[in-house]
Amino acid sequence: MRGLYLHRRFFLCLWIGVFALILAFVFPGLYPWVIWGLTCLGFAWVLDVILLYGYGQALEAWRVVGAKFSNGEDNPVRIQVRSSYPFTVRLRILDELPAEFQLRTLALRFRLPPRGQQGVGYSLRPVKRGSYRFGQIRVFVTSCLSLVERRYSFAKEEEVAVYPSFIAMRKYELLAFASRQSGSGGKKMRVPGISTAFDQIKPYVQGDDPRSVNWKATAKCRRLMVNAYTEERSQQVYCLIDKGRSMQAPFEGMTTLDYAINATLALSNVILKKGDKAGLLTFANRIDSLLKADNRSLQLNRINEALYSQQTHFLESDFELLCTTVSRHVHTRSLLILFTNFDTVSGMKRRLPALKRLADNHLLLLILFENTEIRDVAAEPVSRMRDLYLKVLAGSFVSEKNRIAGELRGVGIYTILTEPRELTLQVINGYLEMKERGLI
Repeated sequence: MRGLYLHRRFFLCLWIGVFALILAFVFPGLYPWVIWGLTCLGFAWVLDVILLYGYGQALEAWRVVGAKFSNGEDNPVRIQVRSSYPFTVRLRILDELPAEFQLRTLALRFRLPPRGQQGVGYSLRPVKRGSYRFGQIRVFVTSCLSLVERRYSFAKEEEVAVYPSFIAMRKYELLAFASRQSGSGGKKMRVPGISTAFDQIKPYVQGDDPRSVNWKATAKCRRLMVNAYTEERSQQVYCLIDKGRSMQAPFEGMTTLDYAINATLALSNVILKKGDKAGLLTFANRIDSLLKADNRSLQLNRINEALYSQQTHFLESDFELLCTTVSRHVHTRSLLILFTNFDTVSGMKRRLPALKRLADNHLLLLILFENTEIRDVAAEPVSRMRDLYLKVLAGSFVSEKNRIAGELRGVGIYTILTEPRELTLQVINGYLEMKERGLI
C-alpha cells in the first residue's frame, strides 16, 4: 500500500463533511444526514481501493526513445501504456527526465479504455552534448470514483547520448545535389564559373558553350559534339573549430561552439556527398583533435565521434599553434573553414598575421557570429534615458562586428558574418559557392 495516495476529491469531500458537521450544531436535524454521507464516503473509499488493487499489477508502461539525441533539435519521446483493468481509468504519467533539462512540471494525462493500450508523446530539446540518463516512469491511476490514486513505478532507466545535430545533417543533405538556397527557401542564381574536370562528350544543344566543341568527335560522329565538364572532386576541405573563450557565448541556450559543431557535421556530410575529402581540426590553447581529410565511407562516423567528445575551454586560443599544425599536416592546398569569433577589432588584429599566413597557402573561409541579442537591443525603441545609453552601446558593438568582417574581407580573407541559427545554411552555401566558382 506504499503506492496509495489520497486524491484531492477525497479531501474536498472531507472539507464538505466538516462544514456540514458545523452546520449540524446550528441545525440538529442535519446531523443524521451528515453521518450517513460520511459513511457513504467511507464505503466509496474502500470500494475505490478494491477497484485499483483487486486486479494485481494491472498496468504496464514502457518508454520508446532513440539511442541518440540530436543536439539543439526537438527529439521525440513516447510512453506506451497497456491496461488490464476491465473499466476505464484515468492516468497521470510523470517521466523522470534527465537532470540536465531541469524540467519538473511535465505531466501527461489521458483516459485509457478497458483493457486498452495507448501511447502519448512529448519532445525534448537538449542544448549540450553528453550522456543523459532517464529515470523511472511513474504512473498514477484513478478509477471513475477518483477518491484514491495508485502509483505504479516502472524501472525503465535508460541512458541516451546527445550527439551533434544529425537531424540538421539530414535536413541539408539534399543541398549537395541542388543549387544553393537562401534562408527563405528560394533558390539563388548560379554563380558563373568554369569546371575543369572532364565528364563526358555529348551532342550539342542550344545554350552550350561554343568553346567546348570537340572537333574530332564532331568529325567522327558527323554531328556537333561538345565536351561536358563537372565539378572538381577529391578536394581537401578542413573544418577548423576554435574552442577558446570567445566561443562560449550563449544563444538560445546553446553556445556558439555547439552551433559550430552542428554546422561542421552537416557540412562534412555535404562535402563527402560532393566527392571531396572532409577533415577536422579543433584547437584552443592546444590542438585537441586532428582528422586527416578523407572521403572513405567511415569518415563521417569518425568526424561525428570526434565532435561528440569535444570539451569546452575557457582559455585564449593559440592561432600561431594552429598555423604551425596546419603547415605540418596539410601539405596540399585545401579549403580551410575556420569557426571563430572576434568581439573587438584589436583582438582580431592580434590574430591577423596568423590568418594571413593561412590564407597565403590555402583558401581560407572565416566564419564569425553575429550577436543577435545585442542587435535586438540596438533596434528597440527608446523610452528612457537609460534605454538610450543601452541602445548606443549596443549599436557600437554591432558596428564593430561589421567593421571586423569588413577589414578581414579587405585583406583578401573570405568572411561570413551570420546569426547562429542560420550558421549551417550559410556555411554550406559558402562551400557550394566556392565550388561553383572553381576556387577549390
